[in-house]
Amino acid sequence: MQQAVAPAFRRLFDAQAHWHGALGHYFSPDEFRRAINACIQELRNVTFVLQNSKHDIPNSEAWYTPWQEKMHNTESLRWLVEARNRVVKKGDLDLNSLLSVAVVHSYIDAENPAFEFELSPNLSTEEVFGFIRTKQVPTTVLERSYIKLERKWVDKDSPKQEILQMLGECWSAIASLLRDAPESHTADIGVPEILSRLPPCMYQGSESRSLWLRVQGTELVPVNFAETEVPLSNQEEVRNRYSDAPMFQNPSPSKDFGETCELYFQQAMYLLQKDGHHVHLVLLFVDSVPAKFMQLNNEVRADKYRSMRLIASEAEAIGANSFIMIGEVWRAPFDPSNPDRFAVDSPERSEALSLVGATKEGEGIALDVGFRREGDNIVFGTIERHGIDGINLIEPILSVWRKQR
Repeated sequence: MQQAVAPAFRRLFDAQAHWHGALGHYFSPDEFRRAINACIQELRNVTFVLQNSKHDIPNSEAWYTPWQEKMHNTESLRWLVEARNRVVKKGDLDLNSLLSVAVVHSYIDAENPAFEFELSPNLSTEEVFGFIRTKQVPTTVLERSYIKLERKWVDKDSPKQEILQMLGECWSAIASLLRDAPESHTADIGVPEILSRLPPCMYQGSESRSLWLRVQGTELVPVNFAETEVPLSNQEEVRNRYSDAPMFQNPSPSKDFGETCELYFQQAMYLLQKDGHHVHLVLLFVDSVPAKFMQLNNEVRADKYRSMRLIASEAEAIGANSFIMIGEVWRAPFDPSNPDRFAVDSPERSEALSLVGATKEGEGIALDVGFRREGDNIVFGTIERHGIDGINLIEPILSVWRKQR
């Protein structure tokens, strides 16, 4: 980065800090308003600072003029100019808050009753619960569901887009401009191109502006979820304990997704045999390279509805194009006399190890093997291989990928 644009870069990252402040106070109207105003002004300050520094940038007119035209034709940047003028000269933006309320009892969004309405920023959870009651959602559904409150702030002068999403697009466009600035030792001018992808830390999916609550008697109680990112372990310690593990025997990664799933499943069987248990893991890959490992800590079944949506949100944020999920599960034969009973509640339940994997391109594989415990030993049955049709558990991730096609 050349020194001439360094002050502009500082202002750009100051704006990013204000953006994160707004996201952190999404459910606190006054704090949200203050952070939004600061972010808008700081983003405009980037271009003001840059214009004052143009004389220090080689061939600046040839570089900056095409960018001016490009930015003038970008709707979100035109909005930014108008928004800054309103904030500085007239006061706050005219913000509108919409609330989506969903009763989540399925991995498939279309199966969850949802309502959207304009609300007072100070609406209480008791009032939300009363509203849900008026919609005649069965009590049995409420008791095994979560209530998802998703707030969306919009500028009334630009109501089609959520305001942080618009500011993210502005940030990305201005970052593209600074990234394209000619270095001090060259006069090469590139073609203006606004980057379409935000850094993962600024990804702003619906989960980042949602609250989840559980029905407890006649009240709604906030719920906190814990997905643990698995840290890198001491490699020497791991090798000493698992020296004969399949992945140490076959360390070269495969480009074939099916082969990768088979290798991870063999590894999972090895770990289950070695340790007597296997945690519930999710692995996200970017272009076949492992990008993130997460351990799911679901206390009750309904937690999975939230966990899978968080995983889908993370996959979208980092641009993951394949994933693998591995863990121990209960399975049981279908009982037509009790069709809604889960396997964990069946007297005929048995243990199994399961892997589900899928790619953005539509490839999918599921591997399962039953097992029983004989003392400290694990005795496996026959591995079963099949497709992923009908596995609703992964629908939140597949839904994200379908929207990107």
